[in-house]
Amino acid sequence: MSTTRGEHWTFLTAQLLLATLAWVFCPNVTEAADYGNEVTVLIEPRQAVATSQLSGRRTIPLDAHETVISSSASGINAIVVTSRRLLGFSSRTLSWSETDRDLNEKVLERRLLPTFSVVRTDKHLYGFRGANGVWLDEPLGVRETVKVTHTTDYGAVFVTNERLVGFASLLGDFSSKALGIHEDITRLDNEKGLIIVTTSTRTLVFGSRLSGWDEFE
Repeated sequence: MSTTRGEHWTFLTAQLLLATLAWVFCPNVTEAADYGNEVTVLIEPRQAVATSQLSGRRTIPLDAHETVISSSASGINAIVVTSRRLLGFSSRTLSWSETDRDLNEKVLERRLLPTFSVVRTDKHLYGFRGANGVWLDEPLGVRETVKVTHTTDYGAVFVTNERLVGFASLLGDFSSKALGIHEDITRLDNEKGLIIVTTSTRTLVFGSRLSGWDEFE
């Protein structure tokens, strides 16, 4: 969707107004809830163990030659990065889920937020939602590199040399927006659950209540 600059500010103001009203009347939607740490995770011989008040101990087996690179928990989710898989536990579904990684794929970054987690490798972007215990992934191009990772309690935006890639904490798949060859990112802002990206030619808005990206020229 592309609009004029005047329509841009009118629409953006309306979006922020709606977000503010939602925050006033439905704070559980827009305000980051204080989940505390509902999950703890530890590694035992040949298994990973997640513990929560509702589920008790829930285990997932590790292969004989599978090594654990890292493990951590935040809010309603926990993730374990191994030599060949990504494991995620949700205190909402009370279960583990997994996704395989490519052979020789290098983990470069991981971020845990209270309701979701993201993992960046040299080949993919992975997202785990604590609300439904689902892993999603977005392949990176052969020459594509991530320059900035921007996270809030509502979602994440990855700025690459080719595009913007958004991941929301509640709904939808990864959503991307191509960048022009000479288009530079000038600013990244947060506003009531929205991530606002300003470039040299336009403004783009991504948030958990929007369907993908909205664009204003």
